[in-house]
Amino acid sequence: MKRILYYISGHGFGHAVRSALVIRELYGRGFRSDIITSAPKSIFDCNLRGISFGYHFVKSDVGVCQRGSLEVDLTSTLVGWHDCLSREAEWMESQLLFCREVQPAAIISDIVPFAFPLARRAGIPSFLVATFTWDWILEHYKEENTAFVEIADRLRECYLMADHMIFSPLSFGLPPVEPHHFVSLIGKRSLASPKELRRRLDLDERPAFLVSFGGFGLEELSRLRLEEMDDFQFLFLSDKSQRKFNMITFSRDEVPHEDLVAVSRAVLTKPGYGISCEAILNKTPMIYTSRGRFAEYEPLVAELKKLLPMSYIPQEELLRGGLRSYLENPPDFSEDFPVTRGGGAVETAEIIDSLNH
Repeated sequence: MKRILYYISGHGFGHAVRSALVIRELYGRGFRSDIITSAPKSIFDCNLRGISFGYHFVKSDVGVCQRGSLEVDLTSTLVGWHDCLSREAEWMESQLLFCREVQPAAIISDIVPFAFPLARRAGIPSFLVATFTWDWILEHYKEENTAFVEIADRLRECYLMADHMIFSPLSFGLPPVEPHHFVSLIGKRSLASPKELRRRLDLDERPAFLVSFGGFGLEELSRLRLEEMDDFQFLFLSDKSQRKFNMITFSRDEVPHEDLVAVSRAVLTKPGYGISCEAILNKTPMIYTSRGRFAEYEPLVAELKKLLPMSYIPQEELLRGGLRSYLENPPDFSEDFPVTRGGGAVETAEIIDSLNH
């Protein structure tokens, strides 16, 4: 099989899950991926069952650091990126050695910036798969600290070295990489009906709501006072299964995330690409709160409102246990919302395959 080096941001799980869908499709076309990331291997294990892949833990980007799941930590973000840039030359030399060993047909990155100067130095074609890039995200904080501008400028230089860019709906602030290729949403639709999923997941007739806040701590969770609302079931996905009161946690190894989305009356979340795609594709409404000061948030919400029924709950209300009224009157799909197709992972793999012959 041909080999691919696939660099994946360790920021959150969305980049890892999206990339896994593309990696699976590439495997079916004769490409085996070596994944270079700081995202946990367990994310790939549960999304790539039956697929041979390599996993290499390497920290290649920082993203945006957070305090808990809903508050941005700009000081730690700045320190992290300065450290990352100071190690760029060392990172480059180690990855060049790896390139010479693997001799990949292509380098793909979602959205590690240093992958593109690496590809140029190695003489290997490169593909940026993105819905935003870190230069756009960091420049959003220039009023707080002008040092973010210098970092953003360096990262943009890296992204502009990509040979191709592949992007989908719900993309914002992308660099002007040419040629670029537009694909459908990259996400998964459940293959089972809600009735079948209720039986399989052993849920009763109470309305179920998936709680999906990356990095949500126990203290934050306790402030939602979910256990007091026993006329509802709250679903979680984590490393191990357990049932406590009306809160049911499913193991990633046993239950696909899209099944929990599909069986839910609505998802409770902070909007990001991954959860938004699955809500759209599984026709599940969204009850959402702000994710803090993040450049993607406002344009993403504006676009989502055209595709998905949504209700907004302010962070303050959410964290003082004010969810009940939102759960009693969740938003509903109507004929006004378009039917949105997925298939972006297949289309992405087809583009990469067609350009590697």
